[in-house]
Amino acid sequence: MRIINSLVIASFAAASFAAVPVQARKNDRYYYGDQSYSSYAACKRARDRAGKRGTVIGAVGAGAGAALLGGNVGESLLGAGVGAVAGNQIGRATEKSCRRR
Repeated sequence: MRIINSLVIASFAAASFAAVPVQARKNDRYYYGDQSYSSYAACKRARDRAGKRGTVIGAVGAGAGAALLGGNVGESLLGAGVGAVAGNQIGRATEKSCRRR
């Protein structure tokens, strides 16, 4: 009888430990640039926004610059495309990744 009681208690203990989710430490913060974020997902969204913002700024700046310098439509679009790629890389290069402290 003692063996059965011990097995029942052990099985309840194992089941209760399995039901407890693993939680992240409360002090985990992720940093991208000068900002801190409470989760990796929020940090990654900020990094993606920086890349998108750089893409738009690069495309508009290069396209407008090519148009002001007297380029035709094709040259202006080519300049905007090159500016978009460069702006995306510059926008994302602020920080390579979200880092944990």
